[in-house]
Amino acid sequence: MKINVFLPKYMEDFKCINSSCIDTCCAGWDINIDEDTYNNYTNSTGEFKELLEGKFFLNEAEHDFFNNGFMALKDGNRCPFLNCNMLCDIHGGFGEKNLCITCKSYPRVFNIVDNIYEKSGLPSCIEICTKAFLNKDKMEFIESEEEINENDIEIRRIIDSEAFEGTESLFQYFWDIRVISINIIQLREYSIEERLNILKNFYWKIQSSYKLNDFDGIEKLLDDFNNEYIDYESLKGMNFKENNDFYIDIAKDDLLENIRGIRLKQCVNEYKDGIFNKNDLRTYLEENPRYFDEIDGYSYILENYLVNQIFKDLIPFKKGEEFLESIKVLINTYKIIKAYIIGIAMNSKEKINEQQIIRVIQSLSKDIEHNKVFKELLER
Repeated sequence: MKINVFLPKYMEDFKCINSSCIDTCCAGWDINIDEDTYNNYTNSTGEFKELLEGKFFLNEAEHDFFNNGFMALKDGNRCPFLNCNMLCDIHGGFGEKNLCITCKSYPRVFNIVDNIYEKSGLPSCIEICTKAFLNKDKMEFIESEEEINENDIEIRRIIDSEAFEGTESLFQYFWDIRVISINIIQLREYSIEERLNILKNFYWKIQSSYKLNDFDGIEKLLDDFNNEYIDYESLKGMNFKENNDFYIDIAKDDLLENIRGIRLKQCVNEYKDGIFNKNDLRTYLEENPRYFDEIDGYSYILENYLVNQIFKDLIPFKKGEEFLESIKVLINTYKIIKAYIIGIAMNSKEKINEQQIIRVIQSLSKDIEHNKVFKELLER
């Protein structure tokens, strides 16, 4: 059916580049099979049944409709249907209709906000990173009419902010908070870290008023931010300074052992080699600020990445009404990305460039939500 969709402009002409891609979405993680597709595979006949034999299994754990089964991954965590030409045997031989919802929809993310479908892209896809983050202009959002089969997509979240109007819920302010959040991250007169500090302080002010049931105070705060009556200088704080333990923790063996993606393993190993023999990395980086300066030259990439995360994950409502938890995870993700970029540059002895930054963002995004060690680091 044709429906109106709200989306970042980069999604308007996004297309998978298939075997031309330098990575594959068919390896490096579990591939969920939804219930309808699982039943289709179980009841298959003829050549299709022969192709499927022994290559999928039932999810025995507690699960929902979208996680009824899994593909039986091969060496390197590769999908059993990924052929030597880096193409899918199911899609090529039996058509898109026989793919599971995960494979039909990736890397697209769908939410529904106030009865409007929203579509965005996952940064674990290199083509999404290229289209979305290398644009030097600020990310824009548009409405578009699209043909969407509801049976082929998974809706991650549904939010009805209008249902909360006049209640004691922060969801009634969803749109004001979302627009202000994106506007803050796009304040280019400030560094990325200053913008993240401003955003964190914005959320802290909301949460403080919320705990006091001061909804008049929240509405005044939103009005002040919307009309730019805010002294951003007083909220920007200092640039982040990590201690040496942080740089060591993101290179530990237990983290590496839990990484499934080959590209991320390469990145972390290069990072480890880069920081090797630097007993006091924090001091070394303070004395050699060129790494920070080089990253600052590509702030538009990190800005676009952060805006995409805010839109895609409905930040700060990703963890309900715990705004400070949402911003903590966003800031810690940024810190890890930045550290890996610097360590890899130290190892290569080359200047930081666009492709190095995209490589880290894409490879990290593929693993970070599925790795228990990263999860602990993000929630510190």
